Formats: sequence, C-alpha cells, structure tokens
Amino acid sequence: MRKRGAALAAGSLLLGLGLVPMTAATSAAATLSCTATATYSAAWNNGFVFEVLVTNTGTESFNTWVVTFDMPPGYVVDSVWNGQETQTGQHVIVRGGGPGYNIAPGSSVLAFGGIAQGVPEGGFTNITCTPGVVL
Repeated sequence: MRKRGAALAAGSLLLGLGLVPMTAATSAAATLSCTATATYSAAWNNGFVFEVLVTNTGTESFNTWVVTFDMPPGYVVDSVWNGQETQTGQHVIVRGGGPGYNIAPGSSVLAFGGIAQGVPEGGFTNITCTPGVVL
C-alpha cells in the first residue's frame, strides 16, 4: 500500500504543478517520401514528349526532388524543362524544385517534362523519387 500511496502523491504533485506525467510517445516522426509517374503526351517517328508527376506520399511537405529512371537502349533525353537532367548510358537523373516550390502531403505536381529520342512504348523503368527540403 505504501508504494501505491507514494505514486499517487507524486502524480498529484505533478498535476498540481501543471505537469502531466508521460506514459507513452504520442506523436509519430514526420516522414519525407514521394513517388514519380511518367506519362507520354505526344509522339512522332523517333521521338516523344514525356511528363513526370511527383506525388508526396509522406507526412511532411518538401520543395526539392530527385527522380531517376532507366530508358531502353538507344534512347536519349534531348531536353528537360523544370529540372536539371544528367544521363549516363540508359540511366537518367533529374533534379528539380527549390525554395519557391512546396508539395504538401497527399498532393501531386507536374514536376518536369522533356523530349526524348525513341518511342514511348518502350517507356521508362525503375522510376524512383527522393524528396528533400531546401530552406
């Protein structure tokens, strides 16, 4: 009985001071995560226009992203708008966003687009998205 009385007294003291005893963590850590989806809006003999939608699948807003994807052999990205593109072989990396952008949790934005040599039926594979925050 003595231990229980001491615990009740300590709890009363905490409440009297305006403090609430902590029993368990009540909030989850914020997460940054995203997905990227490519669509093909126009095509001609040996080229096509592509657009990439970035969706915030996390619990925190972000304003920069890095999207990577692979293209079939022989395909080449000619140009990209709203991003900085690097292509090594068939692997493409596009960096975009910045302080003026904001993608809230659950939101999607048309992040970037471009023109590529090839046919859209070959499409992009292994698409990944990595979010980031620039202050």
